[in-house]
Amino acid sequence: MDSLLKEINMLPGVFGCFVYTGNQELAAAKLPPIFKENTIKTMGNLLTRTIKMGTMANLDMASIEFKFDVSLLIVKPLAEGAILVMVCEPAVNKSLINMTLSMLINDIQTAVNKGPAAITQSSHQPEGGMQAQTAPSQEPVQQHKEAEIDSVLAPILEQIKDALAYAIGPIAGQVMKDIIELWAQQGPTSKQQLPALATLLCQEINDKELETEFMSQVRPLF
Repeated sequence: MDSLLKEINMLPGVFGCFVYTGNQELAAAKLPPIFKENTIKTMGNLLTRTIKMGTMANLDMASIEFKFDVSLLIVKPLAEGAILVMVCEPAVNKSLINMTLSMLINDIQTAVNKGPAAITQSSHQPEGGMQAQTAPSQEPVQQHKEAEIDSVLAPILEQIKDALAYAIGPIAGQVMKDIIELWAQQGPTSKQQLPALATLLCQEINDKELETEFMSQVRPLF
């Protein structure tokens, strides 16, 4: 399941996605850190109820869209009351999403049908070739870095992410996650190294005026 959701997340304009079952359980999620587990479950519960109400009214819901100012929710009903939810940019290429889902939807449904054990296995055991050989040695290192960052710098990083959101909008969460991983690869993470993180984030903003505003907000945190 994890690899399937990653493929969806690779599409331009897709911030993240998750699968919620008809038994009110979160099957799998690939979303920016700003989406907490309780928030995702609340969304899933409300959306599954919406689908169920539509079914009771004999409405044929192949997909549902909820459009907001800065994001678009695309909900794809699955069998047995499960749903696939994608959080996207408002102007995302829906044709590309539909084409990708047509190739992945059966595999996603199969993983849901097999239950938690299958979902966990697909999330942590890569299949075949070089990926299967390299993943076991790389995964623990990445988890260790994330745990260390979360425990020591989490409050400061949350404030930096909020400042970044003012500059680049709702994609700030995903950008922050990617840049933190890159930052962690450059050496030990600490408060003293936060200026280097800010420099990497400015490269993503790529607008002098917005970069200046961003730095004015985050510099007192160093």
